[in-house]
Amino acid sequence: MNELRLNGIKLEKDRKTLFGEFIRSLNKDLSKNSQVVSIIRINGEAIDESKENEFSMLSLEQIGKIEITTSDQIELAFDALQSAKLYIKKLIKHCKNTGSLYKEQKHKEADIQFIDLVDGLHNLVNLILSAQSVLRGKTKGIHLNDSSLRIAQVRLLSAIEELLPAKKKNDAVLLADILCIELPESLQEMADFGIPVMQRMRTS
Repeated sequence: MNELRLNGIKLEKDRKTLFGEFIRSLNKDLSKNSQVVSIIRINGEAIDESKENEFSMLSLEQIGKIEITTSDQIELAFDALQSAKLYIKKLIKHCKNTGSLYKEQKHKEADIQFIDLVDGLHNLVNLILSAQSVLRGKTKGIHLNDSSLRIAQVRLLSAIEELLPAKKKNDAVLLADILCIELPESLQEMADFGIPVMQRMRTS
């Protein structure tokens, strides 16, 4: 079945249009109202960005049934912040477990966990920065240069930046100290004081 729906409403579009061209045009139109594409389903299956690229050079008629759901950009930012707080709880546990392995001189296991942890921290920072970028200038009353947020960001980034030099030196004692104490504390500070600054913007 060849069908195109946006938020459940059928769209009439030239079926010869390339999928990638259609999505680019849609994103441009949505951005005017602070909307973004949140889910794309093709023939009932939700697709990710890599799959989206695979379909980009196919025409709409070649693809079949396309269903697109959009979301408000600001609401997505607030959802991301709530997810970040939950993610931080997992990262703190991961930090302490990895640090304990270094303390116990279990370097092989610790190194495997360390790689996963660095990826997780990278994802967290990107999540927070993306939400911050969306909220910047969108709300009034509370500013993103609030000292609680800035201090939490500086502490977290400083702790993360200490990890790689310590790992490069294979300093297990320093790694354990950062992973068991400094990084968990900075993550908790971000959850307790940094993120709430942005969350309060919902009611500002």
